[in-house]
Amino acid sequence: MDIELLRTFLEVKNTRHFGKAAENLYLTQAAVSARIKQLENIIGGPLFTRFRNNLQLTVTGERLINHAETILIAWERARQDVSIKKRQKHTFSLGGTSGLWDLLLQDVLHNIHQSFPQLPLRAEAHGPDTLIRYLMERTLDLALIYEPAKLTDIVSIALSPAELILVSSRPNLLVSDVLQTDYIAVDWGQNFQAHFSQLFPDACAPSLQTSLAKIGLEFIHQYGGSAYLPYHMIEADLDDRLFQVTDAPVISRQIYACYHKDNLYLTQIESVLELIRAQHQTLDSDSSDITI
Repeated sequence: MDIELLRTFLEVKNTRHFGKAAENLYLTQAAVSARIKQLENIIGGPLFTRFRNNLQLTVTGERLINHAETILIAWERARQDVSIKKRQKHTFSLGGTSGLWDLLLQDVLHNIHQSFPQLPLRAEAHGPDTLIRYLMERTLDLALIYEPAKLTDIVSIALSPAELILVSSRPNLLVSDVLQTDYIAVDWGQNFQAHFSQLFPDACAPSLQTSLAKIGLEFIHQYGGSAYLPYHMIEADLDDRLFQVTDAPVISRQIYACYHKDNLYLTQIESVLELIRAQHQTLDSDSSDITI
């Protein structure tokens, strides 16, 4: 039997809602419903009933709870026991969204290799849902994302916010002029986009949308335009090829470092987190000189 069926059952039991369970598990509601149906077919009876728009456990569901929890605990212990024997072969895996690799993680990867040259590394770029799923599956050690994970098994540590400034290839422009043409939309996460739309409801449609800030920066260098970019990325070009739009607000993006609370390599994770904090503080001190 697929162990994820039991994990899904327990999440639905905890939330008493298919939609909330799907959100917490980073699945679609249809996928959660299908898993519960599959488990019911295996068990041979319904696990939940609806009563006044609320999900309630059946007698069968109530009986399954302890067994499901016991099986999941036994499975995790088995995984840990096998992994311990392979610990010397462990490759530390670091993941993040494309934007965060541009913003922070490429420099972090360099610092990790310099600080721990004997540590094998794997770097991955995915969307936040995929990163959280890999953390749950223990195939990823540490992930950087823009919003904290909603699962209780995932530890989310808030890092210092990253500050993004609006720059343009043309000098002495106001934000009302810059956002009417040739705006480059870099994907800094859903919260950034929502905040941007509130600040600038009349902004034109972007001439380019990209998940990679370096692509946006190169596009501006080639064809002109404007974008919200981190200070360290455009510092060398300020007042030469790029110009800060001084009446545009600086937008901060909170960043979270996430890992599974039962990860077998917590010592390595803590060491890498210290490097990330140090790198992030360096970027913060650089950006403190910008005009707001």
